[in-house]
Amino acid sequence: MSVDGITRAGSGAPRDRGQATPLAAAMVAVVLAAMVGLVPAARALADRAYARTAADAAALAGAVEGEAAARALAQENGGELLVFRRSGTEVVVRVRVGGADAYARARATGARSEAPGAAPPAGGDRAGLAPAMLAALARADGLLGRPVRVVSGLRSRAEQEVLWERRHTNPYPVARPGTSDHERGLAVDIALSEVPGVLTVAAQAGLCRPLPDRDPVHFVVCAGDGEAEATPRTRSPAVQVPDQVP
Repeated sequence: MSVDGITRAGSGAPRDRGQATPLAAAMVAVVLAAMVGLVPAARALADRAYARTAADAAALAGAVEGEAAARALAQENGGELLVFRRSGTEVVVRVRVGGADAYARARATGARSEAPGAAPPAGGDRAGLAPAMLAALARADGLLGRPVRVVSGLRSRAEQEVLWERRHTNPYPVARPGTSDHERGLAVDIALSEVPGVLTVAAQAGLCRPLPDRDPVHFVVCAGDGEAEATPRTRSPAVQVPDQVP
């Protein structure tokens, strides 16, 4: 009997281990299924954020330069322009990125001397910019032999507040209202396609790019002659809040 007891005791352990193996496999399968299920949700959240950014950029460009510019900016931000509506100086756009759609609204600021229906100025939205920025842009225009297209220049406090309220869905940095150089006409955002060319003349023109990695299209007036990534003249040492890429 003692032999039979030993045999039964010894053979019971492998059976226990055999029962545990399917349970562990089932738990692993459940975890993997949960992880796979999270991928579409994460992608949808990312699409919404990028759609909002693309829509903001398209609306700003469209308010200044029309539907073609809005479509180009939407594409540069990975989106597709689905709707473009203009009412006076106000533009509403709908942009799709992946499976997400976003609406944005923008209004052209500053006085315009063009007649209704006239083509927008080649240099983009420069109305109301500070003399120092206008001078720097003029130097860049001359060095390049063509106007630099400004997508976003002077912003009202209300426009900056709208961008600030949306900052959590924007992959780019946004300045707190009251601290942005855009509100003083001392900063511009240019078209992404313009950046490589402008960088070749930025140092000579006096244009500085303070956040080359996080905000590549954002330029301010530099402190003086030197590198394009130099310290901006217009930023107070007490205010270190980055501006937004629309």
